[in-house]
Amino acid sequence: MLPSTPRPAHTSWAAAQLAWLGRQLLLVPEAVLLLALLCLHSALGAPPLLALCGLLLTAYFGARTALLALARRALRAASYARAARLARLARWLYPASADAQALCGSVLLARGDAAAATEAFRQAVAFYPLQADLRTALSAALLEAGNPLAARDEALRALAISPRCAAAFLQLAGAEEQLAGPPELVERHLRAGLAVATTPADEAALRCALAALLLDQGRATEAQLALVGAERLLARCPAPQRASLHFYLGELLRLNGDIEAARSHFRASETTDPHGRFAAAAWRAARS
Repeated sequence: MLPSTPRPAHTSWAAAQLAWLGRQLLLVPEAVLLLALLCLHSALGAPPLLALCGLLLTAYFGARTALLALARRALRAASYARAARLARLARWLYPASADAQALCGSVLLARGDAAAATEAFRQAVAFYPLQADLRTALSAALLEAGNPLAARDEALRALAISPRCAAAFLQLAGAEEQLAGPPELVERHLRAGLAVATTPADEAALRCALAALLLDQGRATEAQLALVGAERLLARCPAPQRASLHFYLGELLRLNGDIEAARSHFRASETTDPHGRFAAAAWRAARS
C-alpha cells in the first residue's frame, strides 16, 4: 500500500476556516439570505416582492431570537413548562439551531431527565462542536446520567476549546471523583476553576464541591471558609442553580453536624424550585 500523502498546511488551514464559517452560518442562516437580498436590491432596486421577502426574513429572525431569549429567561426563573414550550417552538422554526437544542437539554436536565438531556446536548454539540459551553453542558448531563468517563472526555474537550471555562473544571473534577481519581487531582481542578470563574453560579458550585472534598479529608476549617463563600453568592444565582446549591449546602451542613442550618437550606431549595430535580429530596430532608 502506498503511503498517504499529507495535505499541505495551507490546505488544512483553509478547510478549518471553511468549516468555521459553515458553523457560523448554521447558527445564523438568515445572514446568507439577507446578503442575497441586499445584492438583489443593489442590482434590481426595490421591487415590492423583494421588499416583502426582506420583511418576512427579518420578522422570522426576530421571532426566533425573541423565542430563545424568552426561553432563557423562563429557565433562569425555573419556569420549566414555559421554557420548554418556547425552546421547542424555536427548534420548530429552525431544527438545526444549537441554541434551541441546548435550551431543551437544559430544561430536561433541570427536571432530572439526564438521559434525554444528554441526547439533546449531543445534538447541540453536533450542530456547533466548537462551543465550550455546549460541551460542558453535555459533560454535566453525562455525569448526572452516571457516565463519568464520557463526562471527563467532554470536559477535556471543552477546556481544549476554552481553557478558562470554569464550569468545565467543575465537571472534570466531578468526573475524576466518580472515577476514584486522587483527591489532590480533584482539588487541583476545583481550584483551577475558581481561579477563572466569572459568574456567581460557577463560583458557588465550585466552592460547594471544594467544601465537600475538604470535609471528606477532615479539613474542617478550610471547608467552612468555602461554605461561607458559597452562601454569599446564592442570591446572585439563577433560580435552578440557586436551588441546587441550597440542596448541596444543606447536605454539607448536615454532614458537618449543623442540622438546623441544613434544614433551612433544604427548605430554601424546595421553595426556590418546587418543580426541579432536587425538590422531592429537599422536601424529605427538610422534614427528617
